[in-house]
Amino acid sequence: MGEGAVVMGTVDADGHVLEPEAAWAGLPDRHRPRVERDGHGLEHVMVGDQEILAASLGLLGTPGSRMGGQETKPLEEALPGGFDPRCRLADMDTEGIDAVVLYPTIGLYAWGITDPAAAVAVARAYNDWLAGYCSADRRRLFGAAMVPLQDPPAAARELRRAHEELGFPAAFMRPNPCLGRSIADPAHQVIWDTAEELGVAIGLHEGSSVTLTTLGSDRPFNPLILHAVSHPFEQMLACAQLMAFGVMERHPTLRFVFLEANGGWAPFWLQRLDEQVHGFGDYCPEMRLRPSEYFARQCWISFEIDEATLPALAPLIGPERIVWGSDYPHHDATFPGATKELRETIGPLPPEEQARILGGNAVELYRLPAAPG
Repeated sequence: MGEGAVVMGTVDADGHVLEPEAAWAGLPDRHRPRVERDGHGLEHVMVGDQEILAASLGLLGTPGSRMGGQETKPLEEALPGGFDPRCRLADMDTEGIDAVVLYPTIGLYAWGITDPAAAVAVARAYNDWLAGYCSADRRRLFGAAMVPLQDPPAAARELRRAHEELGFPAAFMRPNPCLGRSIADPAHQVIWDTAEELGVAIGLHEGSSVTLTTLGSDRPFNPLILHAVSHPFEQMLACAQLMAFGVMERHPTLRFVFLEANGGWAPFWLQRLDEQVHGFGDYCPEMRLRPSEYFARQCWISFEIDEATLPALAPLIGPERIVWGSDYPHHDATFPGATKELRETIGPLPPEEQARILGGNAVELYRLPAAPG
């Protein structure tokens, strides 16, 4: 097997790291994320005077935890694989996972930093730390770069650095607005140009938040409802905007994957959007294809491991467009046993489709260096 090659076996398209405070140690005080614990054990992540996240980080990083009770756990007591790559690799061996593409935890909320200079500094520090994490085994651990949309030209430069110098095959974006700009805002054109030139996949990843503009946040607050609504609804809106406002039309080889929001919405949403073209298509002159055609050409979607509708919906989405994510080490992840549950879920599908979903599709999506398995 060549250096950097992975077996086309089981590839986790959406795993997570849990950033220790050491990830930001080299930043100046005004930019460095810091964790402040209150009297109830809740941890508040601050950047300057701005709070970007409040949670029990230890519970957030412990599979099987229940959020919202009296129990809390500090960041340092989370599952070690979130911040220690050697523990992560051992846990991957337990699960039978050959490779994983890694997304942040705390870093998901850097989207809400209002100081562009701080956002750029945090992104560079995170990407450097993640590269060190992945260096434990570059054949199995792959990073999705943080790109600071608060400063689009700087985001494009950081995307290039993360790919060319750090070796990341992907970048992540949240579907939420950033500094008031939606994901399809013309200011982001330089980022799409760079991603397409480099062949970098874009992973769209939501995270339930009260510190960011989120669909449903204008209604009576309840964490269960916010979490249930924000993940799929934000992804659905971002998907529609990227199609209707011409991003996919202008960038036909740019690859998008919609992560951690279930996959069952895709058939309904694509059929609904296709239907809208008949009456409202003139409002979208940059959209030359039907939404379902854009999806079939350049999009993938992640199903949950226990999503019972997966076998029924695979023919509608296209089994070649489905990946899976473990969400390890988050509280709602299954560990151990994720791959066992996934295999049970996809069991009704033909073997060749099961193999694609287990890993082949993720290798294609992320253009991972594959070796014959």
